[in-house]
Amino acid sequence: MEQFSATDASLSGFRLVREHLKTVAVWAALMTIASFVVSVITIKVAGPQLTTMMELSAEPSTDPQATLKAMEGMGPLFLISAAYSLVIYSVLLAGVNRLVLRPQDSAGAYLRLGADELRQAAVLILVNLILLAAYFGAVVVSVIIGAIGAGLGGAALGVALGVLTGLAMAGLMLVLAVRLSFAGALTFDTGRINIKGSWALTKGRFWPLLGAYLVALVLALVVYLLLLVIIAVIGAAFGGGLAAMGDAFNPDLTSLAAFFTPAGIVRSLFSGLLSILVLLIVFAPPPTIYAQLRGRDVLDTFG
Repeated sequence: MEQFSATDASLSGFRLVREHLKTVAVWAALMTIASFVVSVITIKVAGPQLTTMMELSAEPSTDPQATLKAMEGMGPLFLISAAYSLVIYSVLLAGVNRLVLRPQDSAGAYLRLGADELRQAAVLILVNLILLAAYFGAVVVSVIIGAIGAGLGGAALGVALGVLTGLAMAGLMLVLAVRLSFAGALTFDTGRINIKGSWALTKGRFWPLLGAYLVALVLALVVYLLLLVIIAVIGAAFGGGLAAMGDAFNPDLTSLAAFFTPAGIVRSLFSGLLSILVLLIVFAPPPTIYAQLRGRDVLDTFG
C-alpha cells in the first residue's frame, strides 16, 4: 500500500502560504470585505438579540425557554448565515483543491464560481448530513443503553454505560470524519461527486491520516491564538489600553459603534487573514495526501 508523509502533509498549508503569497493576500482581502459586510448586516438586523442569546447560552443555569425566546424571529438570519457559509467554504475549498491539484490553473487567484464549486457545496452538505445522522443515531443508542443499564444495575451503571457509549460516539464521529476526508479532493479531481470513493482511498490509512490532521489542527490553533494576541495588542495600542484587548476575543454585537472600537476595527482588518491562514492549514492536508496517494508529485506545487 502506497504511503505518505504525515509530517509533510500537516505542514502543507504553510507551504501553500509560502509559495502563493499573492494568492493568500487576495483571498484574505476578499474574506475581510465579506466578513465586514456580514458583520454590519448582522449587527443592524439582530445584534442585540444575538448578544442576549449568547449571554444566556453561556450560563449553565439559564432556563432553556429564555434562550429559545431570545432566538424568536432569527430563523431567516440563521438560514442566510448558513447559505453564506456554504458559498464561502465551497469557493475556498475548491480554491485549495485547485492550488494543490491544478497549480497551473492560477487565473482569478484560483477562485471560481462554477461546476467545481457547486460539487464542493454538494459534498459539504452530504458529508455533514452523514455526520449529523451518525451523531443523532449514536445519541439515541447512548440514551437507550444508559436507560437499560440504569434499569438493570442502578444509576451508577447507567451513568457508566452512558459515558462509555459517549466515548464510542466520539470515536465513531472521528472515524467518519477521517474516512470521508478525501471526498472533496476526489470530487474536484474526477469532476463527479464521490463520497464512497473516499472511504475506499482511506482504508488502512486511518491512523497516519488522523495524526496528520491532528497536527494540522494544533498548528492552526497556535496560529489562531498568536494572531488573536497580535490583534489585541495592536488594537490596544490604537486606543482603549489593556481593557480594549478583550474586544479581540469577545466582540460587542449590540451596535456598530460598540463593535467597531479601535480594537474592533483592527480585528475586522485582520479577520480575513486569520480565516484564510487557518483554512489553509486545516484543509490543505487532505488534497495534498490525496495527490501523493494518486501518484502526483505535489512537491512541484511548492517549487
